[in-house]
Amino acid sequence: MKKNDTALCTLLLVLAFACLVLHVSAALSLYVSVWIVREPAQTGETILISGRVADDSGSAVPNAQVSIQVNDPVGTSIHIALVYSGLDGGYSDRFPLLSGSPSGNYTIYITVSKPGYNDAREMFLFVNSARDFSISVSHSSISVGQGESTSLTITVTSTSEFDSPVSLSLTGAPSGVSHIFVPNMIVPTGSVNLTINTSTSTPPGSYNLTIAASGGGKTHLASATLTVTERGFSFSSTTIGIVIVIFVVAISLGAFWMRRRSTKLPKKLSAEVQELLAQIEAKGDRDYVAVARALARLEELRAMEKVDEETYQKVKREYEKRLGVSEREGKESDS
Repeated sequence: MKKNDTALCTLLLVLAFACLVLHVSAALSLYVSVWIVREPAQTGETILISGRVADDSGSAVPNAQVSIQVNDPVGTSIHIALVYSGLDGGYSDRFPLLSGSPSGNYTIYITVSKPGYNDAREMFLFVNSARDFSISVSHSSISVGQGESTSLTITVTSTSEFDSPVSLSLTGAPSGVSHIFVPNMIVPTGSVNLTINTSTSTPPGSYNLTIAASGGGKTHLASATLTVTERGFSFSSTTIGIVIVIFVVAISLGAFWMRRRSTKLPKKLSAEVQELLAQIEAKGDRDYVAVARALARLEELRAMEKVDEETYQKVKREYEKRLGVSEREGKESDS
């Protein structure tokens, strides 16, 4: 009886162990893919790590724990993160790689785990070169009116003997704006002139411009704010010329009108002037008082603009002549 019990227990243990082995061997395994994207940033680069978690059949595995560790070339851990896969099995993480970071191979260690699955591990390398460059702009903000132009100076500076050609591009400009880099490609260190041309249809407002410099596997960004103001009235050379012509014509017409006004004798008062002229014709009339009265009347007619200048001067000379003769005759009679 005891022998039978012992045999039965042994059989049960063997069966249990077999089930355990079968269960472990039947557990699904996890698989993880890794992609690295290097994005330009103001102070270096941003490293984007992304991928997908799947099982043996290739089906997505959601809510899997993804552990990420990044070591620099000397083995120092510079980034640690813990993320989870989404419904499509995808995951992503990013970290900054600053300018001046050590050159060499950077190692990314990824471990994926989930209950009921065998863990997945992956290692990925990317290279960082110390040869680099930086970019700067002469002004962080510029203002320009509609239809006008403005410019910026872009300086690209080499670090660690970076000597690859660098090309430049501009994004963020509004509609109706064109631009040109002179030159469009440069080997650091050097400067580039960026000219921005607006049109009269460019919408007024503030716009964030991004200047990208790319070369030697590196991309760096610089930014500036462009403010477009509504176009106001301004005197152009054509407008000034038209104003001058109008002014000269107005002066000429005014002078002509004044000349005609001063030489024209009003018809309704010509009899008064004729009366003075008749007195001049009467050569015998040299009475001092009469001549003086006639001169006073002439001045009155002139002040009232009732006698033209030419007639006024003629009559005045004649009467002054008579007045002088009358004075001399008066003095001779007194003596």
